[in-house]
Amino acid sequence: MPVNDFAREFETAAVELLEAQMARAPIREELEKSGWSESLWTSLVDAGWLDVMLPDALGGLDLGFQQIAGVFTAAGRYLVPGPLFDNAVAVPLIAGRASRAEHLLGLIAGRTRISLADGAAGCQAMGTRPSIRDGKLFGAVDLVRLGGAVDHLMVVVEDPGPTLVMADVAAKGLTLHRRHSFAPSVECASVDFDGSEFEPLFQDGPGGRARAAAAVTELRDAARLSFACEAAGTARHLLDSAVRYAKEREQFGRPIGSFQSIQHLLAALTTRQTTLEAACEQGLASWDSEPSRRHVDAATAKAIAADVGRVVGEGALQVHGGIAFTREFPLHRWHVHGLGLQGLYGDQRVIATELGNLLVGKDLALW
Repeated sequence: MPVNDFAREFETAAVELLEAQMARAPIREELEKSGWSESLWTSLVDAGWLDVMLPDALGGLDLGFQQIAGVFTAAGRYLVPGPLFDNAVAVPLIAGRASRAEHLLGLIAGRTRISLADGAAGCQAMGTRPSIRDGKLFGAVDLVRLGGAVDHLMVVVEDPGPTLVMADVAAKGLTLHRRHSFAPSVECASVDFDGSEFEPLFQDGPGGRARAAAAVTELRDAARLSFACEAAGTARHLLDSAVRYAKEREQFGRPIGSFQSIQHLLAALTTRQTTLEAACEQGLASWDSEPSRRHVDAATAKAIAADVGRVVGEGALQVHGGIAFTREFPLHRWHVHGLGLQGLYGDQRVIATELGNLLVGKDLALW
């Protein structure tokens, strides 16, 4: 959802790159076979996607969140697999704020793939999330996107206070279980920590704890806004496919798009899609200009994305006469992907409750 000319150019370049890469037979075969393509991921890294938000001192472009947001819209349109948010947004955000980032900087230099392990992503019960006791990591994260395709985890720890640590997936006491996903582009994993070793990213002490808590909050806001943009890209592909099909499919000697019922449905879907894109643009516009609005605007965009992504997907399937319900039909993959994004960091009901509590002034932690 570009909000300035530079961001639009960046999204256009991302679309052109993905269009060219997805046209390559070897990449298509890799994606159809396993849902993952090492060649595609390498091309994204080589294109500098992971460097956009990295500080100058780390060899990055030192650009803002607005500039890279269009990449997530493009990723949603093309169902790009891989821990994109984790490495293109989460890692640069934390690298620029952590007080003990030496280990993380070494991983960045080595182009090591990292996944974010955050219990809040799947609205996991607080008492089961990772905690630190006696210098070791305990607890679990039920939902780690692409957890099986990475070497290190950036773990959000809740107890004794919000902070972030790095953990090697091969560390003693860490067990990773791959989980089946109906969305082929998003393989998930669950991770158990039973006295695992870790590398802290923030100093202990009042100042370090305050910085860590602020970083966790910003990271989660960025996640909500990123996934809202990705959902907008997925929904846009579904809507465009439905419109195209309505123009091509004929019934009773004329395109089905000429029937009033189909026109009304497509008009309603377009209205919902426009609302989602506007919400994403609002969240991106306020990210730098009004930091105090980040949380509310990111939450609003994600709530709208959760609702609109499902509605547009179901509507696109209706226009196709239900054939997209089958896994053999390509559109099915986009619909399932949109459903997978719906609950990440809260669906519309969860977020509506959070925002409602804010409005009525309840002293309730949103995470």
